[in-house]
Amino acid sequence: MRITILLVALSASVSGCTSSSPVESSTEILVRQESNVLFLQSLHSVERQRLRNFIASTSRGRPDAVHVSISGPPWLAAEVASQVMGMGVDAYHIRLFEQRHRSAARIEAIVYDSLPPDCPPLSGPLANDSSFDRTLGCSTRRNLAVMVNDPLDLIDNNAVRPSLGDRAAIPVAKYRTFETGKTSSAEHEK
Repeated sequence: MRITILLVALSASVSGCTSSSPVESSTEILVRQESNVLFLQSLHSVERQRLRNFIASTSRGRPDAVHVSISGPPWLAAEVASQVMGMGVDAYHIRLFEQRHRSAARIEAIVYDSLPPDCPPLSGPLANDSSFDRTLGCSTRRNLAVMVNDPLDLIDNNAVRPSLGDRAAIPVAKYRTFETGKTSSAEHEK
């Protein structure tokens, strides 16, 4: 009898330690890479149209977010790179690999997609004070995943171009000289 009472008391105390709250899903931003490959022998009009269609379908209307790797003979790779830049792909997103022994160019177009996390609703019941902070943090990550221009920047930001800071100093110089960049109508009359 005494053992039964102890077992009942022990099971009651252990059951109070377990949580019945639902397990939250991951609130991390997932970045997915989608890669497509095209092979071209030359860049005559038919192949040039295939290249345009390839970049247009891969970019889904966002050629500035496409990363292109081109390998093949140097003359063909340079010609393909020139065409791809003409289609709106940034030169910093194009990598050339010379392979003299190949007769065709291999064009790999990579697009990164960010998948926003599923966040719990703000209007739901709050189990404790810290759950509200997790919800706000999740919504911030969700907004970031939706708004980011190039999801590769969430993994590794190599897109920032090195500079001397001259462009960033322009607003400071204008502020110091009180220039606004706009001219008044009185100045036009002089």
